[in-house]
Amino acid sequence: MRRLGMGVLLVLVTTVAGVTAVGVVVTDVRKACQITVPDGWTSKRGTAYSPGEQVSATVHGLRAGQTFEAGKALTQQVMKPIKVLSDDGKHFIYTMDPGAAAPGKHGWEVVVNTTPVCTLAITFDGVGDEAQMKAMAASLGPIAK
Repeated sequence: MRRLGMGVLLVLVTTVAGVTAVGVVVTDVRKACQITVPDGWTSKRGTAYSPGEQVSATVHGLRAGQTFEAGKALTQQVMKPIKVLSDDGKHFIYTMDPGAAAPGKHGWEVVVNTTPVCTLAITFDGVGDEAQMKAMAASLGPIAK
């Protein structure tokens, strides 16, 4: 099983898809957005790495006032979409080729319609762990106050 992650701040119990999971909360460098990743990940400046660094996950919060549509447009300029997995007005999730950012790897990009708008870039070797990527995408949101 592959694990995905970002910057480690504290241990948190979170519920994703009705299943309670223990993980580590990671925040972006602005401390605006967060994600929960599996225990055992390392992190630096908003990016978490699985053991062996086969998977990475980078969380980012857009600036105040930037819209969900602007976030979608920005991520698609930076990480070109291959296939849209979800676009329901709350979440925009697509597969992408991370290109020079992670040569030879595959990826998912996630944008959530929150305040602030939060994004997540997941890169991985091979096919990745879809359930784990979905759980990380579901945990993406504004930092808990």
